[in-house]
Amino acid sequence: MLKQTLLVAGILVAATSASALESTNPFFGPAKGTTASTTSYSFAKGSVKNASAYAKGYDHVVSEKLSYGLTDSVSLDGTVSNDWSKIKVAGLGTDTDDKNIDFELGSTWNALTGKTKLQLSGAYGQRESDSSDNLGAYKYVAGAVKAGYTMGVYTPYVAGRVELPVAQNSNADNHAKYEGKAGLYVYCPRQKWALDNGVRINYDETDESRVVSYDLEASYHLTKNWAISAFGSYALDGQAKYDTEIHDKTIGLRLRTSF
Repeated sequence: MLKQTLLVAGILVAATSASALESTNPFFGPAKGTTASTTSYSFAKGSVKNASAYAKGYDHVVSEKLSYGLTDSVSLDGTVSNDWSKIKVAGLGTDTDDKNIDFELGSTWNALTGKTKLQLSGAYGQRESDSSDNLGAYKYVAGAVKAGYTMGVYTPYVAGRVELPVAQNSNADNHAKYEGKAGLYVYCPRQKWALDNGVRINYDETDESRVVSYDLEASYHLTKNWAISAFGSYALDGQAKYDTEIHDKTIGLRLRTSF
């Protein structure tokens, strides 16, 4: 998110339900008639530079995601976030503060919930934090797929997501965004902790940017229905057109519960 601002992201159902999973599992879904809540705060710091320009910025994001279980494998999802960003461009004396509201509405289907796992999701969203000047919020539809296999306490998985812009002004951002990830989730129920880590790649057609990041989230389950997490992300490599280098890192806290 910060990078885009600086540069102006018949199937068979197994018998086991997704709701039996712990809330930190990447394939978790709320049980029928229950609601899962995820509250997050993150702080990001990044910069972009090339031969003619250098910009740096900071980003604070508070978000809330609610998922309601229509069945044990299908949920309705809604996310709203408030994004505070500060951008500074060297040499131009530009210092910009911005506050934006973003939201996303969609649905998730845990199609396979045994040892082999498959999750499909779709959504519509708007991001003011991704908007062009005077052209309104960036509007998009998104589709995602995630697949994994559980081996004891380990669940290796792969995931992919595509965002396609819709109903945009002719001069606005009308380019697709892609994301792919390979991760490993580890859960130790006796010690009540979980670890989710992996390598993620993001590609944005707008500026032909490609960013490879390492993600890490460590969680502790306070009770059956409450878990707290610390997470972070670090850009291992980032490039865009005009020989632009991208540097980005994020840290944050997350609280999960269900009711």
